Amino acid sequence: MKVLRSFFGSQTAAAILAVNIIFAPLTVAASENGEDGISYDQVASEEEQVKAQEVGVEGMFPVYGTDVKDGVYEVRVESSSSMFRVESASLTVHDGEMKAVLTMGGTGYLRLYMGTGVEAAKSDVSEYIEYQENSEGRHTYEIPVEALDIPIDCAAFSRNREKWYDRQILFEAESLPEEAVLVELPDYEALKQEAKERRIEALRAEKETSEETNEPGGKTESMVKGPALIEMEDGEYAIEVELSGGSGRSTISSPAGLIVRDGLAWARVQWSSSNYDYMIVGNEKYFPVNEEGYSTFEIPILMFNEPVQVIADTTAMSTPHEVEYALTFYGDRVMSKDETPQAAAQKVVYMVFVIVAVCGLVSFINKKKRNGRR
Repeated sequence: MKVLRSFFGSQTAAAILAVNIIFAPLTVAASENGEDGISYDQVASEEEQVKAQEVGVEGMFPVYGTDVKDGVYEVRVESSSSMFRVESASLTVHDGEMKAVLTMGGTGYLRLYMGTGVEAAKSDVSEYIEYQENSEGRHTYEIPVEALDIPIDCAAFSRNREKWYDRQILFEAESLPEEAVLVELPDYEALKQEAKERRIEALRAEKETSEETNEPGGKTESMVKGPALIEMEDGEYAIEVELSGGSGRSTISSPAGLIVRDGLAWARVQWSSSNYDYMIVGNEKYFPVNEEGYSTFEIPILMFNEPVQVIADTTAMSTPHEVEYALTFYGDRVMSKDETPQAAAQKVVYMVFVIVAVCGLVSFINKKKRNGRR
C-alpha cells in the first residue's frame, strides 16, 4: 500500500510539474500585458517617440465627402512626425465617401491602423492595413478618410522596432482644385498669420517671464551658451557659413553678417524664406530682427569651424514645426562686409545706375545744344 501511495504521489507531482512547465510561458506572457489584456510591449512608449508636431491650425473645420465633388484628386497630407513622411497621396471621392492611397517616403513601416497604437495593439489583425509595393518599390497604403482639414489618428508599425507608433495626418482641403470643393473654405493664410502672431507673443511672454523669475524650467544664464571670443575689433564683417540638415529646401545666405561686440562673435543669418518665427541656439530662443522680407536673425556664434546644432521653427506648413539644422561658421573665411558678393553686386548696380544717369544727362545736353543751333 505504501508502495502504491509512493507511486501515485510521485506521478501526481510529475504531472503538476509538467503542467507548470507547459503553462509557465503563458503566465509570463500574461504578466507582460496590462490589466486590460493589451500587450504594451508592442506599443512605443512616450520616451521612444519623437515629439509630435500639431497638425492643422485653429479655425479649420472638417470638410466631409459630401462637401467634395466625386472624382480622383492629388491631395497634400500633413504629418505629425518627420519619421512618417507622406510623399504623395491620391484622394478618391464617391457618393460622399472618401479614401486615399498614400505613397510613403520610406519603407520603415509594415502596416497601419486607423487609430492609436494602444487601439492597434488590442485589435484584430484583420483591421490592420498592410502595405502594397508600387512599381517603384515604394510602400503604399489605401486608407479611409473621415474628413479633410481635421487631424486623423493613424498608428504605424515599425519594421525595425516591431512596435506601434502614434501618428496624426491631415488631408489639406485647400490643395484640391477650387471647383472640387462645394463649401466655402476659410482664409488659410489669415489663419496661419493669426496663429503665428499668437505663438510669437506667447513665446515672447514666456521668455520674459523666465528671464525675470528664473523659474524651474526657465532658461537661466548657466544653461545658455554664449557667443565665442574672436580677436577682432568691434564692428561689422562677413563670414562664410554652411547649412546642413532639414529637408534641403531652405537655405541661408552666405556669407552671413558677422557682428563683433566686446570681442564676442554674433551672426546675422538670412533664410531663403519668410516663414521662420524663431530659432533656438544654445538653449536660447531668438526672434526675427525684421518684420518684412526673408526671416533674419541675430544669433551667437558658439564656435568656429565645427557644426553647431540649431533649431528653426517654420510656419510654412499649416502648423509651426521645429526643424533641426547644423550651422558651420568658418573662422578662417572672415572678410570685410564690403568684400561680399552681395556688396560687389550692389556696387555694380550703383555703377550701372550712375552710367545710365550720366549717359542720360549727356544726351540731354547734346540735344539742347542741337536745338540751340537751330
